[in-house]
Order: sequence, then C-alpha cells, then structure tokens
Amino acid sequence: MSIGPESVEAVKMVDENDFGISSPDERSDNEAMKSEGQVEELRRVFSVWSLGALCLALMATWEAVTSVVAAALTNGGAPCLFYNYFVGSIAIVCSLAEIASIYPTAGGQYHWVAVLAPKNQRIVASWFTGWISIGGQIVFTSSAAFAAGLQLQAIITMNHPDTYIPQRWQGMLFYWLVLVYAATVNIWGSRVLPHTNLAAGLIAFMAILGAMAPKHDAHYVFVEVSNTSGWENNGVSWLVGTLSAVYPFLGYDAACHMAEEMPHPSRNVPIAMVSSVIVNGIMGLGWTTMILFSLGDLNELLTSPTGFPFIQLFLNATKSSAGATVMVVVISLTAVAANAAGLTSTSRTYWAFARDSAVPYSKYFVEVDTKLQVPVRAIMVVTVLEMLLGLIYLGNSTAFNAVLSMSVLGMYASYILPIIYMLLNGRKNLENGQYGPFQLGRIMGPITNLIAICWLVVATVFSTLPSVEPVTPQNMNYSTVVMAGWLLFGGVFFFGFGRREYTGPSTEVINK
Repeated sequence: MSIGPESVEAVKMVDENDFGISSPDERSDNEAMKSEGQVEELRRVFSVWSLGALCLALMATWEAVTSVVAAALTNGGAPCLFYNYFVGSIAIVCSLAEIASIYPTAGGQYHWVAVLAPKNQRIVASWFTGWISIGGQIVFTSSAAFAAGLQLQAIITMNHPDTYIPQRWQGMLFYWLVLVYAATVNIWGSRVLPHTNLAAGLIAFMAILGAMAPKHDAHYVFVEVSNTSGWENNGVSWLVGTLSAVYPFLGYDAACHMAEEMPHPSRNVPIAMVSSVIVNGIMGLGWTTMILFSLGDLNELLTSPTGFPFIQLFLNATKSSAGATVMVVVISLTAVAANAAGLTSTSRTYWAFARDSAVPYSKYFVEVDTKLQVPVRAIMVVTVLEMLLGLIYLGNSTAFNAVLSMSVLGMYASYILPIIYMLLNGRKNLENGQYGPFQLGRIMGPITNLIAICWLVVATVFSTLPSVEPVTPQNMNYSTVVMAGWLLFGGVFFFGFGRREYTGPSTEVINK
C-alpha cells in the first residue's frame, strides 16, 4: 500500500532514541515545511554524521580520481591533475550551502530558483532547473555504476589476458548488476544505508604505493607537462583534462536532497555539504599526490588492456595479479557504494519534483510506501533510466568518458542558475533575519558567487569537448547530444502538458 502527499495520517515521527527530543530549531524547520504546504512523509533517519558519511561515499573523491585519472594524464600529464585539483569546488559548495541553509528541501536547486528568481521567471526557470538537475544526477549516479561495472570486467582481463576478450555487452551487464544492487539497498536496506556508506582502503593503498612503486621526481609531478591527446593547442588540451579534477568533486548537493530526512536541516545540510568537500578534498589530495609520484611509464598505463591506467599502476607496483585484484576490488566496491548513495539522492529529487506535479505521471511517482517509508516508485524509475543509459556503451568505445562529461555538464548546469539568481536577485531582497545559520556575508558572498560562476562556465564548456583528436564517431563526446535530447523531451512535455499542472514549488516569496 502507498500514500500520496495528502495522507498526513501515515507520517511516522522520528524515534527519540534516534536523535533525542526535538529542539526549537528542529520544530521550527518542521513548522516551516508545514506552512509551505509540505507534508513530512520520509523517515528522518539521517543525522549530520550519517549524512556526511553518505556525501563522502557519494563523492568518493579519492576513488573517483583513481577511476578518471586518464583524462588529465592524456591532456597535460601529472601537473594538469595536480594544479586543477580543488579549483572552484569550495566556492561552488559554499555558494550552494548558503542557499540550502535558507531553504532546506529535497527539491534543492529548482526550489532555490523558484525562491530567488524574479516573479516572471520562476515557473519556467525552476522547472528547467529541476529537469536538468534530475538528468545530471541520473548521469552522475550512473557514472559510478559504469566505473564499478567496467572495473569488475577489467579484473577478468587482468587475470586472463591471453584467453579473455572483453565484450561491451558483458560490461553493460556488469553495469546493470551494480544498478540492481543499488536499487535493492535503497528499497529494502535504507535503514542501514546512512551508516554503511563509508570509504575504505585509502591508508592501505597509500602505504602500498609508497613502499612498492618506483617514484618520479618533483619535476615530473609539478612541471613536466605532456600532451598525447592529439589536441594541437596545449591550453585547450589542459582545460579538457580538467575533467579528472572536476568530476571527483561532484555530488555534494546530495545533502540538500536529503534535507527532509534529517533534523535541523538548515544547520546540518550546509555542514554536511561543506565538510564532505573538505574531508574528501584532503583525502583525495594526498592520494592524488601519491599516484602522480608513482605513475611509472605513462605510455604503458594509457595503453593498458584493462582500459584503466590505475589498474596497470597497481599491477606494476605489486607485481602480483592477486594483489592488484584485491586493490581494484576495493576501488570498485567504493564505486558501488557511491552509486547506491547517488540513487538515494537522485530518487529524492525526482520524488520532490513529482510532488510538485512536474514530471509525467506525477501522481503515480509521488507515492511513498507506507511500510518502507521510501519513494519506491521514484527509485525504480531512476534505476530504469540509468539502465537505458547503459545502451550507449554498446555503440561507443569512449562511452565511459562521455558519461563523465555528461555528469559535469548536467550537475554544473543545475548548480549555476541558483547561484546566479542568488547573486543578482536574492541578496538585494534578503534581510539578515532571513538567512540561515550558514551565511557568507555581504562582501564575501558576492565574491564567492562570482568565483563559482566563472569556474562553472569554464568547466562546463570544456567538458563538452572530445578528450582526444581526431574525432571519430566512436570517440565523439556525445554529452551535448544526450543533454539536448533530455532537454528536448522535457521542453515538449512542459510546454505541451506540464505547465498546466506545475505552478512552482510551495515557497515563501521573498522578492515581490
């Protein structure tokens, strides 16, 4: 049996044993939700610590750097990854965290646009922001499953180089297996999900590479630029290589999409967002530096039959297929956990969008299972869309890179509009009492927003370019094609049917 947003009777309050007695801040958050027409339907199972753990697992920066290191090594070499690392991410997350502190809701970006945009732009701007956000999150979540599935297949290639010829359809089946696992965990294992999404293996891996891998000198890591991508302009090649530095920091907005499943969201959501970037960034920086010093023969890594340079690196360092297999399995399982965490966040965004009558068949997808207290139908539709995305891999040898590019394009496109509206429209209309606990201030706020917008534009543009030249149908970057198709479908639905139902999320109007 399931319930719709009107069924207040089915709402279960959080147990006092989970979080303690509600504080005034928590009660005010609940009252604000009710005053805006929202009904609490999801269990509040996330504390600030478990939400932070989920964000750590979803971003999994050190694992993500490992999986996508090839883009930087091809387009600039070791310095490209080192100097681009961490650029822009702090400004973006702080800008979004400030908005999330003002308006914590599962809708995230599209809710913020509806609050901050001028009145005559709210409906269209918020709807397309939400549609882009969902598309970006679907692709971003899929990228973790792609990494895990293709790495599991690569383990077979590494251990049976003479007898096993990897097929794309087999890689797709591995990918689908990861997606099925994530859906299972999200539907039936959600009570333990906040406590199980923890990264593992970093210290051990640092020790292994530190002790066993031959080391380059500092000149190689910090100075020696290389360009094997085919791009004639080294500057363009360098910027294309930023994909390796941008992708590992995606996903911190997951905290805001879980705002309705935790106490004190106006305080705890910004804490989880910013701290996950800082903690992931510190861990990832140490790991990135170790990898760059331990690369060995770069050409051997880039031509590895496994398709992943880091697998060849592990094999070269340990000189043991068994040892390298264990290390790859840890990386892959981290990606599996990231996919499960990503599905949690994405399904909540889709559910929130359906709650506002903004997706096809909203009344069907908005329902929440009364027993499990999770949006099962939203979880399933996201999983099916992710499975369909896997079909790209059957016809494109560089589909994994295209999925990475689509992740940056989709996620960054959903980040930029709220920040622009906050800079141009929100700050002049917000009074001090309307800000949340996390506030950047009247001086640092606009500066931070401008830095974030500049980096978002640069990273978005260069994420759409192919990673190598010359371009062929097999290595083409299809991120813009897929995004255009997603927007075309969304536009036809919205202007043909959706705008009759969608009137914007229930918000408190701050700019008349």
